[in-house]
Amino acid sequence: MPQKDLRVLVVGGGLGGLCLAQGLRKAGISVAVYERDRSPEARTQGYRFHMDIRGEEALRACLPTNLYELALAIRAQPSKGATVFRMVDGELREAATMRFPESGSSEFVTVGSSIDRLTLRHVLLAGLDDIVYFGKEFTRYEQQPDGTVRACFADGTDSVGDVLVAADGVGSRIREQFLPYAELIDTGVRWLGGKTLLTDELRTFLLPQLAETFGMVHIGAQSMLFGLVTFHQDPNQAAAHLWPGLRFHTTSDYVFWGVLVQQHQLAMSDDELNAMPGSKLQHLLLALVADWPPTLRMLIEQCQPDQTFVLRMRHARPIEQWQTTNVTLLGDAIHAMPPRGSGANTALRDARQLADSLIAVARLGTPFHQALHDYETEMVRYGFAALRASLQRPTDELRSGWFAEGGFNRNR
Repeated sequence: MPQKDLRVLVVGGGLGGLCLAQGLRKAGISVAVYERDRSPEARTQGYRFHMDIRGEEALRACLPTNLYELALAIRAQPSKGATVFRMVDGELREAATMRFPESGSSEFVTVGSSIDRLTLRHVLLAGLDDIVYFGKEFTRYEQQPDGTVRACFADGTDSVGDVLVAADGVGSRIREQFLPYAELIDTGVRWLGGKTLLTDELRTFLLPQLAETFGMVHIGAQSMLFGLVTFHQDPNQAAAHLWPGLRFHTTSDYVFWGVLVQQHQLAMSDDELNAMPGSKLQHLLLALVADWPPTLRMLIEQCQPDQTFVLRMRHARPIEQWQTTNVTLLGDAIHAMPPRGSGANTALRDARQLADSLIAVARLGTPFHQALHDYETEMVRYGFAALRASLQRPTDELRSGWFAEGGFNRNR
C-alpha cells in the first residue's frame, strides 16, 4: 500500500485536538499539538459533559485499546433509559422531564454518560508527552511556496507541517485569519458557575433521580442548573490497571452548577467580571440568589472560591463551505454552539472524521486536497446542523439544554 509522509500541526490541546492526535499517532502519522496554557490544569476548563455515542465511537476509533477502556472506566453515572433533564421547583421537587432519544435514533444528543472533562483530557494526553507542547500561544500562520504551512508562536518559535488544524476553540486565532468573515454571536447570557463536592449533607437534599441526570430550577428572572458526577470506581484505581503511572486530580463525586444571568443585569463589564477573584464572584452569586431556598444557596456557599468561574455564552453563525487549503478546523473553532450535549461530542466526531481522512492520504494515497475537502463537507453538514438544532429550541428548553454540555472550555 502506498505511504505518504505527513506532518500534522494541531493548535489547541482540548478534547478534539488531543483525540485527533491520538488517532494520528495510533496510525503512525507525525503529529504535534501546540497548547497556549502552561499545563493541563492552568485554568478552569469546565467540569462535566454528557458523552453520547458520537463521543464514545470517536474514542474507540482513535485511542489505543487500554486508553479507550480507561475512558469508559472513568465515566460517571449513565443517563437512565431516555432521561435527559429534570425541571424542579424551588424546593427541588420534580416538576417536568425532558428526554434524550435512544442511541441510533438521532444524529445528535442521545443517551450516554456523564464524564468529567479534565479527567478525560488527562486520558487523551496519556502517551503524548513527546508531541504535546504547552506554553505555545499561536499568533499567525504562513502558507509556504512548497505547499507546507508554517505556524508561528508568541515565543518566537515556529513549526512547519503539511496541514494546520485549528482546534483552538471559540476564540480561534486560526479561524480569525483563515475565515475572517465567520461570525460569533453573543447570546447576552453569562454563566456564573462552580463545582461543589458532594457531601452527605447535600445528598440528603437533592432528588435521588438527579444522581442519574441533571436539572434546572427557574426562580424569578434567573435560572440555576445543576448536575452530579458520581464515579462508579476510583479513576486512579482504573488507571493503575489500564495505564500505570497516570494519576487523576478529580476522584470525588461533585455537583456541577451554574446560575444563568443576562449580562445587563450584572451592572459591570465582561472584563470586570472576568477579572473578579473567586471569593468576590462567590459573594456576587450569593447576593443574586439572596432570596432563594437554602439548599440552592448551599451549593454556592460550600463551593471552594477557586472552583468558581464565568462564561460568556456565544455561538457561531453558520457559513457556507470554504475553498479547501492546507488549513482546516474542528470543534468550537468552526461550529461553536450553545452547549446542550453536542459541542464536545461533535468535536470528538470531527477528530475521528479528520483522522480517517488524513490516514487515507497517508496509507491509501487519497489526494490530499480531496481528503480534506471530503472531511470539511461532512463536518460542515453535521456540525452546523447540530448548531441549528441547538438554536431552534424554545427559550426555556435552550436554557436547560445549555447544561447538558456543561463541560465547555472557558475562554477558548
